[in-house]
Amino acid sequence: MATSSPLVVSINNYSYNNVNKTTNVDDDFDCVKVEISDLDNNCSNSTTLSLMRCKTQILHPFRKLLCFIGWRPFGADSWQRSSVFFRIINIIYPIFILLLLLFNYTYEIIICQGKLNVRTDTQKTTTTTTTVTSSPTEHDLTTSLHKNQSAGTWATLQPGITRPHTTNASLTLIHAHAECGHIFTTYILPDIFHCVAFIIGFIHFRVTEGEPMYSLMEKVFIHADQNVRLSGTNRAIRRLKLFLLIGCIWVIVSVATHALSNAMNDFAHTLIFRETTLQIVTEKPMRYALFTIDIICLLISNCIHMAVAMNYACHCEMILFYCKAIRIRLEENSIHLLEAMKRILDLATSISQLNSSASRMMSILIIFFLERSILGFILLVVNQIFQVDMWIYRSFYTLVWLSILAFCLAQAARVTSKCDKFYRISLSMRVYGYHNATPGELDGFLLFLSKAELRVKLFGITIRPGTIIFISITFFLVFIVLLQTSIISNANSFL
Repeated sequence: MATSSPLVVSINNYSYNNVNKTTNVDDDFDCVKVEISDLDNNCSNSTTLSLMRCKTQILHPFRKLLCFIGWRPFGADSWQRSSVFFRIINIIYPIFILLLLLFNYTYEIIICQGKLNVRTDTQKTTTTTTTVTSSPTEHDLTTSLHKNQSAGTWATLQPGITRPHTTNASLTLIHAHAECGHIFTTYILPDIFHCVAFIIGFIHFRVTEGEPMYSLMEKVFIHADQNVRLSGTNRAIRRLKLFLLIGCIWVIVSVATHALSNAMNDFAHTLIFRETTLQIVTEKPMRYALFTIDIICLLISNCIHMAVAMNYACHCEMILFYCKAIRIRLEENSIHLLEAMKRILDLATSISQLNSSASRMMSILIIFFLERSILGFILLVVNQIFQVDMWIYRSFYTLVWLSILAFCLAQAARVTSKCDKFYRISLSMRVYGYHNATPGELDGFLLFLSKAELRVKLFGITIRPGTIIFISITFFLVFIVLLQTSIISNANSFL
């Protein structure tokens, strides 16, 4: 299954000066020395050089990313792969990654990560101090309520502080404003989607070891049109490098956005730590330690998002490049219909592979990205905490999830749109003719394209540019109606 770069095989035969003429046949094989080495940059074949560049600049960084998140075994390309050390590491490390993910799922529920409650986390609160020495009045309960609400999302009554004569009704009211709401839909359900995507990706890459991507690259580079082979392959490599760079920037920005959210709360998680002055001083190292572990867990979690998105986007880009090479030759009338049908059938096979495990992982995470994007957009619009750091956090949170959602959907829609051009070309060929092809052959080619299934699917639905535009416009219209009917309320009279 493991792939390797083009190899040079050098065979040197050595002869024995034996007087005895009855040499054993097995000795002939013992006299053969085989030296295998990677090709260097002096190779004259441009396709081979392009594949080497693509493997060095694209596949190697991607494989390191897969090793980091536990989807690819360490030492997979080493001759010591079957050693005891690598076997132990490749068993322990994925379990360690899974434990970190489980810690991240639990920790974000405990601290209400991101402050995603639309009702409580978008309202400006005031902090006042009162001394309760007798039975509470209505003013005292109101002041105490505001104080506990501003203490934090999970803030509860602090141990050691006596509030005599506080009624059960007031305690219920205080806890209702202090609790983290919508835990299942905001945290648990997206975490389930993320965990399922991780398991599918682990099984997929451990079995295939990234072979489909490399085989698709070989196929695309070999069948590239001679007229645009050098410039086209260089353009494809630059495009894939740009995808990896954008993915790294996305991971950094997403982690920085989360760090900003914790910094605004002074890394204080009131469910774990008490808010007395002495304990804040003594427990600061523990706060920072938990914050560091949380950042590491979030880095791994977002690297999983990046790995799934980059795998899907790179597959789509290679299919687009392959599709363009076939379409150019059809438009130039420089390929026979039978050969074109073989290439298109091969293209359909590549799209079918894209619609299998890669599409399932991507579909699950698309739901995750969509939920975060919609929630972040609503929080940004209805935010009433007029602070610079809060506006920066809300803006970047929305931008982070909306960008990766739009990127993945755009790649899928591009493939479907470009493949639809084959059918339009076949209609033109049926009208104006094609070489010496008979009308019956052109009709057969047209029927073949109608049954070729050159469509990219997510959730089992064909993704087209028109579909994405229609859904986006519908969402904005519904959101405008919700604002106008005050179902989603905002203090800004302009909105």
